[in-house]
Amino acid sequence: MVSGKSLYKYLLLLGSALVLSHCSVEKNTGLSRLYQSLTARDNIYFNGIEAFKAGVIKADNAAADNYSEVLNVFEYSNPETITACTPNMERAIQTASKVISLKSITAKPDVKDNASLTDKEKEFINRKEFNEWVDDSYLLMAKARFYKHEFEMANSTFAFCLTDANDESLKTEANIWIARIYNETADYTESLKIMDNLDLSSKSSRSLNALYYTTLADLYIKQKRYNEAISPLTNSLKYISGKKDKYRLTYLLAQLNEKAGQMSTATALYKQVANMNPPYDVEFNARINMAGTFDLSSGDQQDIKNELEKMLRNSKNKDFQDQIYFVLGDLSQREGNLEEAISYYHKSATVSTQNQNQKGRSYLALAGFYYNKPDYIDAQIYYDSAVIFLDSNYPDYQLYKDKSESLNELVSQITIVQREDSLQRIALMDEVQRKALITNIINKVTQDEIAGKTTAGSGSNNLGEYYENERRNSQITSVEGKWYFYNQASMTFGRTEFRRRWGERKLEDNWRRSNKSKISPDLPAEDQSNLTQKGSDSSKVLMDNKNPDYYLANLPANDSLLNISNNKISTALFNAARIYSDRIEDNKNALESYKSIISRFPESELIPEVMFNIYNIYKTENDSNSENYRQLLLNKYPDTEFARIISDPDYYNKKKAELSLVEKQYENVYNDYLNENFSNTLVICDDILKNFKTHELAPKFQLLRAYSIARLKDERSFKEELNSLIKQWPGSVESQRAAEIVAFLNNEMPELKVEEDKAISQEIYINQPDEPHYFMLIIQNPKFNINQATFDVINFNIDNYTNSNYRTLGLLVDDKFIQITVGNFTNAAQAREYYNKFIPETIIRNVDKSVVKRFIISNDNLQTFNKDKDPGRYQIFFEDTYLLKANSETPVP
Repeated sequence: MVSGKSLYKYLLLLGSALVLSHCSVEKNTGLSRLYQSLTARDNIYFNGIEAFKAGVIKADNAAADNYSEVLNVFEYSNPETITACTPNMERAIQTASKVISLKSITAKPDVKDNASLTDKEKEFINRKEFNEWVDDSYLLMAKARFYKHEFEMANSTFAFCLTDANDESLKTEANIWIARIYNETADYTESLKIMDNLDLSSKSSRSLNALYYTTLADLYIKQKRYNEAISPLTNSLKYISGKKDKYRLTYLLAQLNEKAGQMSTATALYKQVANMNPPYDVEFNARINMAGTFDLSSGDQQDIKNELEKMLRNSKNKDFQDQIYFVLGDLSQREGNLEEAISYYHKSATVSTQNQNQKGRSYLALAGFYYNKPDYIDAQIYYDSAVIFLDSNYPDYQLYKDKSESLNELVSQITIVQREDSLQRIALMDEVQRKALITNIINKVTQDEIAGKTTAGSGSNNLGEYYENERRNSQITSVEGKWYFYNQASMTFGRTEFRRRWGERKLEDNWRRSNKSKISPDLPAEDQSNLTQKGSDSSKVLMDNKNPDYYLANLPANDSLLNISNNKISTALFNAARIYSDRIEDNKNALESYKSIISRFPESELIPEVMFNIYNIYKTENDSNSENYRQLLLNKYPDTEFARIISDPDYYNKKKAELSLVEKQYENVYNDYLNENFSNTLVICDDILKNFKTHELAPKFQLLRAYSIARLKDERSFKEELNSLIKQWPGSVESQRAAEIVAFLNNEMPELKVEEDKAISQEIYINQPDEPHYFMLIIQNPKFNINQATFDVINFNIDNYTNSNYRTLGLLVDDKFIQITVGNFTNAAQAREYYNKFIPETIIRNVDKSVVKRFIISNDNLQTFNKDKDPGRYQIFFEDTYLLKANSETPVP
C-alpha cells in the first residue's frame, strides 16, 4: 500500500510533468499563467530584488551624512553612492531582463463567446501582458538604473510602466520615481506637476505613502523651500519603517523647523532623535543642535553651557570639540556677548583636526562677524580661510567664494594705499628718525621670533591655518598711522597673493625651484632697480626683514618716485571705491574713497570719473548731493565723456548709433580688402582711426591697415605699422597677431630687426656720462648657477676693491638670462675702469661655454633696461656711446 507521503510526491511529479507540457509562454491558460508567474517570482525575480536591496544598503552606507548641514532626504543623491551600488544594480537589471525575456506572456487567452464576458473579463482579455511579475521586473530595472544615476534610461523604463503595466499602484509608484528623476536633475517644475496630479487613495500601501511624501519633501528641500517641506516630511514619518530612516528623517525634520525659526519644535525633535538610540555621532549632533535651538528666553542657558562644558571634558568627544566650541560661540552670539563668541569660534577652528567643513564654518562665522562690523581686512582673512576648508558643495559656497575674491581685491587696494602712505611718511623723516624707527621694528621682529610668534604654523602646508595662527599670536598693531610693516592684516594679504600666483605650497626652503640644485631668484624689475639704487650685498636683502635695507626699498625719495607713489594711491583708492560700490554694496566707504581722491589728488586725471561715480551713488540714494556733483562735473570738466552722459539724455542712443556705424564701416572695408582694393582700404581705415581713436574696433582697423600696407609697400613699412599697433594696443588679440608677424619678419629678415633695435635704443636710452653708473654682466644661459656667479663677482670685489663697498645683485630675468649688477660708481669714467679690469672668463667659473656680455650703464638707463629686458638692444647703444669713444678698449664680447 502506498503511503500518503509517497502518494503526494507521486502526484506532485505527475502534476509538474503536465504543467511543463502545457505551460509554455506561447499558451495563455490559467495553468500556464500560474506556472510562469510562480517560476518568475521564485526562481528569477527573487534574486533580482535581493540584489537590488543589497545595492540600496551599499548606497546608504557609502553616503556619509554631514549632520552640520541640511541632510539629503535620500542617500542616493550623493554621487559617491554610484560606485558602491553599481555591481548589485547591474545584477538586478540582468535578472529583471531575464524575467521579461523568458516569462512574458503576451498571447491572448482562448475565449469562446466574447459577448458573454463581463467588463472585468474584457479588461483582462485586452491586457498587453499576462504575467504580473513582468511589470514588476520593468519597475525593478528602472529603479536599478535610477540608482546608477542613468536617469534618461530609467525615465524611459518608468514611462513604459505607465503605459503597459496592469497594476495601478505600480503605475503610481513609477510616476513618483519619475518625479524623483526630475528632483535629481533639478527639473522641479515637471516634478511638481507629477506630484500635484497624483491622488493617493486611502487604500494605498504604507510604502507607497512613504514614497510619495518623502519625494514631495525632497522636491521642496532641493529648492530650499524649507517651510513647505515640513508638512510632507512630517506625514512621511507616519509610514516609513526602519530605524535609520526614522532617526535620519526626524533629524532632518528638526533641521527644517530650525530653518523655519520654530526653535521649540526643533529642540523637541532633536531630543526625540537622541532618545532613539542612534549611532553616537548622530546622538552627539542632535544634542549639540538642541543647544543651538535652545530658547534663551527660558533663562536656563547657563545649564546648557554647563552641559556643553561637560561634553568638552568627556574624552569620548575629543574629535567633536570643534563642534562644541562652535555651538558655544553661537550661544554667546545670541546672548549678545560678541567677544566671547569670537573666542569660541577661534577655539573651534583651532582644535578642528578631522572635520574640515567645521573648521570652514568656524572661519565663516568669524568672517561674517567682521564683515558686518564692517572690518573688511579681517573679514577677507577669514572668508579666504573659509573657502579653503569648506566643501565646494557647502550651501552658498559660491556666494562665499565670490565674497572672498571681492574682499581679496579690495584688501589688495587698501594695502597699496597703506604701504605707499607709510613709505611716503618714512621718506619725509630725517635720517635719525628713520634709523630709530627701523631699529625699533627690527627689534620687535626679533622679539617676536624669539617668542615664536612669526613661526606659528610654519610646519603646516595650509595657508588658511597659517592665517589663524598668525591672527591668534599677533594682533593688529596701529603704529605711526598704520605703517605698512606694522600692519599684520595688510602683510597677511601677501600670503593670499602667494597662493593666487603659486598655488598651495608647503612652507619650506627653495619652494619655487623645480630643480633644487639651481637657484633662480626672479625679482620684479622695479624692485631690482630700486634696490640697486639703495645698494645691497645680495638679492637676499629683499627677503631679510632684519636688514634695514629691507625697509628702505621703494622709498619715494625724489619727486619722480613720489609722483609714481601718488598715482598708485589714487588708482588704488579708485579701484577700492569701485569694489565697495559694485561688489560689496557699501556706498558709505565708496564715497569716502572717492572723496579722498578729490581732496588728496585734485589734479588727477581720474577726477571726472570720480565725480561721475559720486553723482551716480547719490542719485541712487535720492540724495540731494547728486545735483552738487553734477554741477561740479559740468562746470569743471564739460568736455569729458562723463559730462556728456549726464548733460545729454540721448547720449547713449547717439553712442549706440555711432557704434553701429563703425561696425558697418568695418564690414565694408573688410570686403574692400578681400576684393584687393587696398588703396580704398587705407583711406577708410585712416578716416576711422582719426575719428574713432578709442573705439573697441580700432585695433582691427589698424591691423587691416597694416595688411594693406604690406600689399602696397615694403616689409619695412609693414613692420613699422605692426609695431605701432603693438605699442598702441598692448594685450589685444590684434597686437598678439602683430607680434607673431613681427617675430616671423625678424627671423626671415634680421636686418630689419637690427634697424629697429638701433632706432629704439636711440629713443629709450640717453647718454649721461656724469651720472652714477653701474657695471652690468649678462650671462645668456638661464640654467647657469646664479649663486656661483654672484659669489665670484663678490670675491672679485673683495680682492680688488676692498675699500669701495660696491654692492652686487644677481637676478634671473624672465627665465631668459642672468643679470648681475655692481655699483654704484660715481660716473661713467669710474665704471669704465672697473669694466676694463673685469674679464669674465678669468673671474666666473665655468662661464666659457655661455654667451656673456658686459656693459656699463647709468642709473636711469638701468631702470629703462629693467623694463625693456633686451640686452642686444642696449648693446647697440653701449657700443655707440661708450666703446666708439674709447678706441683703446676691447669691444664687448
